[in-house]
Amino acid sequence: MLMRFTVSNFLSFGYKSNESGAVVPTEYHLYAGKSEQHKERIIHYKERKVLKFSSIYGANASGKTNLITAIDAGKQIVLNTMDKVDFRDKFCRSNYANGDAPTLFEYEFTVGDRCMAYGFTVNLKNNTVLSEWLYEMRTDEEYVIFERVVEEEKYYFDEDLFRNEENREQFHFFIKDANRIYTTLLLYEIKRRKMDDADFYIFNKVYEWFEYKLNVIYPETKIGASYFLFGSDNQKLVNILKYLDTGITDYSMRVMNEAAFKEYFPDESLAEKFLRKPDVDKNIKAKSILKFGDTLFALEYDETGAKKIAKLLFQHGADESKYEYGEESDGTQRLIELLDVILNDDEDKVFIIDELNRSLHPQMTIKFVETFLKFSEKKTTQLIITTHESNLMDLNILRRDEIWFAVKENNNTSLYTLEKFKIRYDKVVAKDYLAGRYGAVPVFKDFEYVWGQD
Repeated sequence: MLMRFTVSNFLSFGYKSNESGAVVPTEYHLYAGKSEQHKERIIHYKERKVLKFSSIYGANASGKTNLITAIDAGKQIVLNTMDKVDFRDKFCRSNYANGDAPTLFEYEFTVGDRCMAYGFTVNLKNNTVLSEWLYEMRTDEEYVIFERVVEEEKYYFDEDLFRNEENREQFHFFIKDANRIYTTLLLYEIKRRKMDDADFYIFNKVYEWFEYKLNVIYPETKIGASYFLFGSDNQKLVNILKYLDTGITDYSMRVMNEAAFKEYFPDESLAEKFLRKPDVDKNIKAKSILKFGDTLFALEYDETGAKKIAKLLFQHGADESKYEYGEESDGTQRLIELLDVILNDDEDKVFIIDELNRSLHPQMTIKFVETFLKFSEKKTTQLIITTHESNLMDLNILRRDEIWFAVKENNNTSLYTLEKFKIRYDKVVAKDYLAGRYGAVPVFKDFEYVWGQD
């Protein structure tokens, strides 16, 4: 579960410091506020109360997507090296001096029942790591697991973390070595060197949180995991498609031979490429999803290549025809791509969707969120969205602390929740939002301004 994210000097999130010179980052969090509504949506981690859902509103170019991009950029830096990601021009360019200032990313999240804080600073312009830290947030204190400052070659870690003396000495070597490589995070180095001993457990779990638990979905993202849901008879899946009014009443996977499969491709050599087994362990029975044109294929492989090929077809009521994936509407395709958000069984997953309402009817957007909240009642799954869908901004559906606003002033984005405003629970929030009471809406000049008139 994501609890808090802070960022500074990235895209429209500026570089600010207080009187003592300490950096004051922009903060976004999922800690529950004072709202008494929908308490069943709060997950308790001892004294911390964390929300399952959050929505972010704002005018175009207000910085909503920049927040999602910032969360994703930090993830990409963790999973790669600075050499493999290119964010050199992504510092806050509203002030030229920011090119020499540090960029900060920090995440507070849960690993099992433990609350962790992991962060780092980098210089994007120079493509270098400046500092890195990992804490465990306990009830009454922050327990330092490690801290390091790269340029000064300073570091600290709790040696009691290592029961094995050899591992303790090895970690000294790792952290010194990492300080000499300006483009690498220590977390990445531990994973790259496959340190799987129990002493390195928490480092690997934190890395795996970024790799497997934190999922950022842009409008153009295709979620392959959703397609795998169609691999077998799944009545719950059919019921969801019916409930969301897609017109789909059933589906099937039509098995086909290699000759029929090749007819879908303009070049037989291209088809042959997909028929070969992916580059995985020869003992693993691999499965793959392939979208080509309008067709969605499911392929199963043994050691010789594709042993089973099937294509996904949809039934619409009494319609005598069956339809391929690409023949469905854009909205239906979008819903299918997002089904894993609702139906996945993994605990502690965080789904962050930019522009959820893209291609979706307003009521469909609301139903999707309501369906997620219903299916996640007994799961520790989170959904964070950006949207323009004001009809979702209903206090019968959402809590006040589940509604965030992004506002850009002087080319810098600031964030705040609806809890900033003292409003009644029966207030028509959407109406007031569109009227501009909470900010975060476009402000247009009179039409005469376009023609140069006062």
